[in-house]
Amino acid sequence: MKNYFRNLDLKRQLGFIVIFSLILSLISLFLILPNLLTPFYEKNIYELLRGPLSFIEKDNKTMKNNDVAFIINSNDNLFISSNFTHYFNKTDAELINSITTKSYGKFNIDNKTYYYMKNIDDNKTIITLTDDSYIKSQQQMLSLIIFPVVSITILIVALTLIVWNNHLANKISKIKEKVDNLDNKNYDHSYTFKMNDEVNSLINSVEIMRKEIASKEEYKTSMYQSLSHELKTPIAVISSYVEACNDGVVSHDEALKTIDEEIKILSKDVSRILELNKINYLKDNNEHKNDKVDITDLLKDLTEKYKLQRRDVSWNLDIEDINIFRGTLDIWKVIIDNIYGNFVVYAEREVKVTIKDNYISFYNDGEPIDEKFMKEMFTEFKKGQKGKYGLGLSIVKQSVELYDYKIEVKNEKKGVLFKIY
Repeated sequence: MKNYFRNLDLKRQLGFIVIFSLILSLISLFLILPNLLTPFYEKNIYELLRGPLSFIEKDNKTMKNNDVAFIINSNDNLFISSNFTHYFNKTDAELINSITTKSYGKFNIDNKTYYYMKNIDDNKTIITLTDDSYIKSQQQMLSLIIFPVVSITILIVALTLIVWNNHLANKISKIKEKVDNLDNKNYDHSYTFKMNDEVNSLINSVEIMRKEIASKEEYKTSMYQSLSHELKTPIAVISSYVEACNDGVVSHDEALKTIDEEIKILSKDVSRILELNKINYLKDNNEHKNDKVDITDLLKDLTEKYKLQRRDVSWNLDIEDINIFRGTLDIWKVIIDNIYGNFVVYAEREVKVTIKDNYISFYNDGEPIDEKFMKEMFTEFKKGQKGKYGLGLSIVKQSVELYDYKIEVKNEKKGVLFKIY
C-alpha cells in the first residue's frame, strides 16, 4: 500500500487529498459538531427549566407547562405535575427526588436522558424536569437546515478542487513533456499557459533554460570546430614539411625550423585548453575561492621573461613592495602570461603595469582595438582584428571572474588599457 501511494501521479495524489478532506468534513459535521453543540443546547434547557421553577415558587402547584414537569416535596409529601406521567411513571417520583442531589444536572432512567433544575427553600423542594427532546429537535433542525447547505458547499468546493487539480496536473504534465524534449528540435516549444501564474513562470523559466542549453550546445559545436581548425593547421603544416623534406623539395634545416615553430604554436594551444579546463574544474568545485597571494615576484619574473621576446619595448612596473590579490599563483600566472602574450604582438614601444587601490592595469601603446571586436574579444575562438583565433583573453576573463574580479578594456589616446578590479 505504501509503495502504491508513492507511485501515484500528482493528479491521483490530489484526488485522494480531496476525497480525504471531504470525508473528514462530513465526519466533522455529522459527528463532531453535534457533540460540540450539546453544551449549548443543555444551557438552553436549564434556562427553560429555570423559568417554571421561579413561577412555581411565586405561584402555586397548578402551573401548567407541557414541556416541563415538576415535583414538589413539602413536609415529606410529594406532589407531581399533571404532565409528569408524560415522562415518567408515578413511582419514579421518589427515585428522582433522591438522585437529584445538585442544583441542576441530568440523569438517566430506562436509557433515556432527563434534565432537572432543583431549588430548596423553607422545607420545600421544587424540581423542574424535562427530557432531551429539545436537543434532538435542535439536532434535527441542524440536520435539515445547516447540514444540506454545508454539504452542498463542501461538494462545490470539492468539485472545484477536482477541476483545478486536473488543470494543474495537465500543466505540470505539459512542463514535464517540454523538459523531456529539451533536445528535440522537432518539438513545438512555443506553448504557453493562458494564466500568468507561477506555473506559467516555471514553463517560461524552462524555455529560457532550453534556449541557454541550445545556445551553449551551438557554441560548444562552434568551439570544437574552431579548436579542430586551430590544432589541425599546425599539424597539417608539420605533415607537409615532413613530406616536402622527404621529397627533397625543402632542406632538412628549413623543415626542422618550420616544424619547431608549429610545434610551439601547437603546444601553446594545448596548454591554453588545459588552462581552460582547470578553470572550469575550479568553478565547479568552488576551490581556492578565499585564497590570497602576493603577485609581486610573479609579476617581476614574467616581465623579465617577456622582455627577452621584445627587447625593443620598454617594460615598466609601477607597483608596491607587496601586492596582495585574491587567487593563487597558478591562476595569476595564467592571467599575466596571456595578457603579456597579447602585448608582445601588439605593443610598439611601451608596456606598463600599475597596481593601485586594489586594482591592476596593463597598458601597451599599440594600435587601438576596433570597436566591432571589443565586445567579443573575451570570447573563445573569436577571430581578432588581425584575423587570429585564440583562447588567451577568454582564459583571462574566466580566471579573474573565478575570484569575483572584473576586467575591462578600453582604448586610450594612444594604446590600449586592460584593467582588473
